[in-house]
Amino acid sequence: MGTAVARFALAAAAAFALAACGGGGSGGQAQSLADSATKAAYNDDISALTQNFDDQLKTQVNRAQVGTLSDQMHELGDYKGLTFVSSDPAKNEFTYRADFTKGNANVVVRLDSDGKASAYHVFVPVASTQ
Repeated sequence: MGTAVARFALAAAAAFALAACGGGGSGGQAQSLADSATKAAYNDDISALTQNFDDQLKTQVNRAQVGTLSDQMHELGDYKGLTFVSSDPAKNEFTYRADFTKGNANVVVRLDSDGKASAYHVFVPVASTQ
């Protein structure tokens, strides 16, 4: 009986590790969507940015915001990709670190039941004036 418990604990730990890395469930979908949206924002491409947003989120995005975000991201250098940070399964929300050649920013994406982004936030660090 101890062996069965040990195998279950190992399987549960492996499943948790996969989910935590974005490799299982909607985590992989979230990372792919977040990466595509971040690349589109970096490239100042509102159409590509919003293509996987739900209808409500699409109405909250305008060209001026995307242009400003793109400029802020370019100040961080070339976009290198995302690294998984954390998730909140209750909200179906995923946090990533967007890596650039001169810094990083946090990206948070929340998926709705259809797999569309119902929230997408990029937190670019504010440059110090000192």
